[in-house]
Amino acid sequence: MSIQVLLTADNHLDPPAVMYGPRRFERKMDFLRCFEATVKYALKNRPDLFLVAGDLFDHVQPRNPTRTRVMDCFRALYEKGIKVFLIGGHHDTPRSREQGSSPISIYGSSKYVTYFQDSSQPTSATIQVQGHSVMISGISYNPTIAWNSDPLQDIKITPSADINIFMLHYPIRGFKGYYGEEPTVQPKSIPEGIQLVAAGHLHRHQKSVIRGVNVVYPGSTERVRFLEEGEEKGFVWIELDKKGMVSLDFIKTPARELRTFEFRIPREGNINEILKEELLKLKNPELVLRVKFKGSVDVKQLSTYRRSEIQSFAHNKFFNLVFDESEMQIRKPEAIQPLPRTTPLKELRRYFQKQLEKADEEEKGLLLEALKMCEQRLQEAGAW
Repeated sequence: MSIQVLLTADNHLDPPAVMYGPRRFERKMDFLRCFEATVKYALKNRPDLFLVAGDLFDHVQPRNPTRTRVMDCFRALYEKGIKVFLIGGHHDTPRSREQGSSPISIYGSSKYVTYFQDSSQPTSATIQVQGHSVMISGISYNPTIAWNSDPLQDIKITPSADINIFMLHYPIRGFKGYYGEEPTVQPKSIPEGIQLVAAGHLHRHQKSVIRGVNVVYPGSTERVRFLEEGEEKGFVWIELDKKGMVSLDFIKTPARELRTFEFRIPREGNINEILKEELLKLKNPELVLRVKFKGSVDVKQLSTYRRSEIQSFAHNKFFNLVFDESEMQIRKPEAIQPLPRTTPLKELRRYFQKQLEKADEEEKGLLLEALKMCEQRLQEAGAW
């Protein structure tokens, strides 16, 4: 016999979404819609376990409407007999006493879910599923450990059931994703003898086998940033037995599309009018489009670019329009070279010298006399 596991992570519910301006609440709903689609799939297909591997929320103070909707989801899963287990991630784990407790705590206090709150040592629960004893262990993200440490280095897990699952929320060396200055699990620290490591933190869905253990990142359920624009988003359905993973299916969620359009700045013509023509070709009211400017432009040509006009033009043609001008180079006009240092007397003599070069003998005498008189007048006036 085998058990069925639905694994999700990095749902990032209730993000600030300030860059979306008046549509930020619609953007917040995108994240909730994808999570609720995950729950709806579970209610329909009845997995034995529903695992959330961290970052259920985007921060430690989500709004009450979102908290309430999540409680409704967990209650619905509980009423269908689906066991829910959660750990905290680096977004929804408090980093100081001032931030209080994790928003997940309220669900752990209910009867609907099991929340592994401890971030220093794994917490375990053993249940009976389909005639098997199943041990689920989890450790929440620890914001206090050193960035260059291995969070599992001194942690031991002793598998004691027929099927053993370990939940964590850290990057694991060897998987694709952004590795900043943060604790990273080394492959040698993956506990042996378990059937599944259910991992969160990396937003791309990926899997591997390390030391004979199946390690799975389900990825995020909604696209959080433009680095994820080409990735499919969703959750995974895993079948496990005593030997390990029998099968894995990736189920997509209705994530909003993010796309980047590279706009080559024209050498001639009105930038705004040319950009408008290109945007009409990409028109999609559900699309978040980033316009990335490429190339250089002089000051005169730059005067034909007005961002506010483009934003007004794009209203209702896109869900949101984002401008990336970081690679736009402005060509400055050549600097005017300063004139050589001179004096009034030097300039006077230079003028008369040019006239003398063109004059005949009779004119030269008059020019020399004129030069002498002009020099005298300038000197009397204080010229040098």
